[in-house]
Amino acid sequence: MPSLAQEQRLRSAKQIVILYTHRTLTPINADWDRGIRSSLAAGFDETLDIEIEYLNLVRHKDPDYLRGWIELLKTKYAAKPPDLVLPVYVPALEFTLQHRETIFPNVPIVFCSAPPKLAEQAHAQPKVTGVAFRLDIAGTFETVRRLHPANNRLMVLSGSSELERGMTRATQEAILALNTSMEVEFVEGLPRSQLLEKVATADRNTSFLMLTYEEDSVGTNYSTLDIVEQMSTASAAPVYGLYDTLLGHGIVGGSLQSAESQGKLAGELAVRVLKGERPEDMPIIGFDTIQVMFDARQLKRLNVSLDSLPYGSHVLYRDPTLWEQFGRYVLFGVTAILVQSMIIAALLVNRSRRFRAEREARNLAGKILTAQEDERRYLAREMHDDLSQRLAASAIEAGNLEQRFQESPESHAALGSLKKNLIAICDDVHRLSRQIHPAILDDFGLADALHSECVRFADRERVAVEFRSGELPANLPNEVALCLYRIAQEALWNAAKYAHSERVTVELNADTEFIHLEIRDFGRGFDPVQVSDRRGLGLASMRERARLARGTINIYSEPGKGAKITVQVPVPEGES
Repeated sequence: MPSLAQEQRLRSAKQIVILYTHRTLTPINADWDRGIRSSLAAGFDETLDIEIEYLNLVRHKDPDYLRGWIELLKTKYAAKPPDLVLPVYVPALEFTLQHRETIFPNVPIVFCSAPPKLAEQAHAQPKVTGVAFRLDIAGTFETVRRLHPANNRLMVLSGSSELERGMTRATQEAILALNTSMEVEFVEGLPRSQLLEKVATADRNTSFLMLTYEEDSVGTNYSTLDIVEQMSTASAAPVYGLYDTLLGHGIVGGSLQSAESQGKLAGELAVRVLKGERPEDMPIIGFDTIQVMFDARQLKRLNVSLDSLPYGSHVLYRDPTLWEQFGRYVLFGVTAILVQSMIIAALLVNRSRRFRAEREARNLAGKILTAQEDERRYLAREMHDDLSQRLAASAIEAGNLEQRFQESPESHAALGSLKKNLIAICDDVHRLSRQIHPAILDDFGLADALHSECVRFADRERVAVEFRSGELPANLPNEVALCLYRIAQEALWNAAKYAHSERVTVELNADTEFIHLEIRDFGRGFDPVQVSDRRGLGLASMRERARLARGTINIYSEPGKGAKITVQVPVPEGES
């Protein structure tokens, strides 16, 4: 059991709730998150509990969806309100401000990436500060004119969501203020096929400026990054952008806003608030996170000289020169090159052999686990259908004999005891059959099977188990369901045997891309690198089962801090 000091430290840990506007795996979310976490890790030495909520407010805006989030967050953080809330981007900030008193009353707010007007409105409220951004439309526009003087036409591309329409209006106003003679056309919300056709057939003297493309006019959702990559394939014309997440995926560059830099600044403000500073005394920052950046590969494709770039430009993805790559090797002469080539060839052969051996070992491990499950299924069926039925029949026969020998108290009592023993043995066989192979998994599905396992675990170990399940894909393949079930079963077993936790939570849910499983205990914790051989085999089994389901597993634990196991398995095609 954790010591009193350890329990007090866990209870007193600071908690941050980060509310992301977009869905889980968007590239710009990764940039923001990397920046926020780097500042928190560098500036805050105490224990910090970071909770992440992906609101997905760009794609879902209906009132029922919003009410669901309000109730969920209100319930989830009612017992222990967070020390700070960090909403990221416009919809998340607007949602937080509108429902603040219901969900996070009196909790400080540090927002990340809000336009200037919204940032000022938010900062006027008590206990609110944050990081604002500006889009350097004029800077990118001038860069296009400078690098492509022959191009007399600019096509500005954007989606048609409410947020994107606002960005389009801001771009129109900024370009209008430039009094340019260049012909500017705004294309808003075209379906992808029509957009790519328009790009492919555009005049050769056309340049493109991509804002964001998350939703078209008929409500279809996209990823801006995917659209940009497809555009760069469909057309040889230059494509520019306004934020650096797109750099390296098809845009030439521009005067780009940095999502990671914005995240770093928000993380620094959060550290200051957690250390006691008042948010209302901290001014809004973030307007200086713009850099003029370019992709060297795109510049080369368009025959744009590096000498023509604006002063202070950052050029990424540059190919090293021949001398930078091979100059020092040339100095050693032909003999050294031949020797090195032989060494490289040997290393490649060895690597190929090692990869082949590892692949064979993984395949063998998968076959062993599959064979083990087949054998378990056979044994469970035999025990349930044969042995259990025979024991039940014997118990009935003993009961009949008990009735016949009522006049003989000794025989009557002995037969009654025999009947009770047979019934108990029959119950034990049923229980052992369920442990060997969960027939409920085949009959009722993963969610019901896990719920049943949690109930049995709670009764058996006298541990409070909280099970939550969202909607899962229909017709989930048996092998995927079985892998997730066995992982949860092993994690519960470890929690009972090693953690000595009084509470365990099991959460199972899915989105359009992944099935998520999380098992958390609040017990002793352990060092995953230094676990015992027996415990290590259990962890290895969980990792192997996750690999067989083409998923990933992460195990987080420290001595005295409990353990959390998260599994992410892709939804099979056609099952979402």
